Amino acid sequence: MSNSTPNPSRRKLLGALALAPAALALPSLLRLSPTRAETNPDPFSGHAAAIRHRIGEIEIIALADGRGPITNDLIIGFNDTAGRLAAKAAHKAHDPVTSTISINAYLIRTADRLIAVDSGAGAAMGPTTGAWLDSLASAGIAKENIDTLFLTHTHLDHVGGMSNEGGIRLLPNAQLVAAEAEWAFAHDDGVLSALPEAFKGMMLASRAQLAPYAANRAMLAMDQETEFAPGVTAVPLPGHTPGHMGLRIESHGEALLIWGDVVHVPAYQFTHPDWSVAFDADGPTAIASRRRMLDMASHDDLLVAGMHLDFPALGYVERRGDAYRYFAAPPDFRV
Repeated sequence: MSNSTPNPSRRKLLGALALAPAALALPSLLRLSPTRAETNPDPFSGHAAAIRHRIGEIEIIALADGRGPITNDLIIGFNDTAGRLAAKAAHKAHDPVTSTISINAYLIRTADRLIAVDSGAGAAMGPTTGAWLDSLASAGIAKENIDTLFLTHTHLDHVGGMSNEGGIRLLPNAQLVAAEAEWAFAHDDGVLSALPEAFKGMMLASRAQLAPYAANRAMLAMDQETEFAPGVTAVPLPGHTPGHMGLRIESHGEALLIWGDVVHVPAYQFTHPDWSVAFDADGPTAIASRRRMLDMASHDDLLVAGMHLDFPALGYVERRGDAYRYFAAPPDFRV
């Protein structure tokens, strides 16, 4: 497996090829225009949920945005026989054609900071998403009080709740924090122009969500870890996108890794960590990041969280030979 970074022209091609099949899996409304994508009248707001957990003195709140389908032909390496066995090992239902995955976000509350981690898909991906803002409200969080919005990356199911269709920030006082490489990737006209016309709306919709936060944004380097708040460190996890990042939260001897999109389809990828997804910009590097995180989580008995793990998406990883198993964390009765 290679950890090398593609050269700029190859990166553009990989990015375009990664986005195109992803768009095929999304509702047709997403492929029309960013405006149409952001005005879906039937968001998934009836399924708001917020689950609290403590990491030392830091509070973590898992926030539900909804769920979405991924067709199994977008899972590179998938075959039905192995998939059926993997789903059985994960105690999950198996469908030979389509998998349903959670879309999650998180909130980090420290002594003096309130940090949103991603913002879900909003209304951009159909009627089964869009609960993020209601989940915030159910947790008793006023969006005006959020001072930081950290993005693991800029795919639409992670940025869809940032702004409304009028270009107004939904988190009016939050500074955007993301990888500099991710911002460049999202605004790369070479990637955009390489996309088929029908799929450009996906990238344009992401840009529209980001635009109101462009001023005073904080951009992080991908060649190092960066602690941008006490006990909160950005961890580069390249592959899924050039600027894909996770977060490590540490306090009083406890730790949590929010790994973004290291795992997309938990029914299969813990058993088959070399199964990638078609919308990884650099598949071999994404696989290397996934294996590194799975090894670390299992070896260190580390609590993990992910945007596509089954909500509330807090759990532990155990190694089983060449494979892994995921176990949901028990409730934290300290909160």
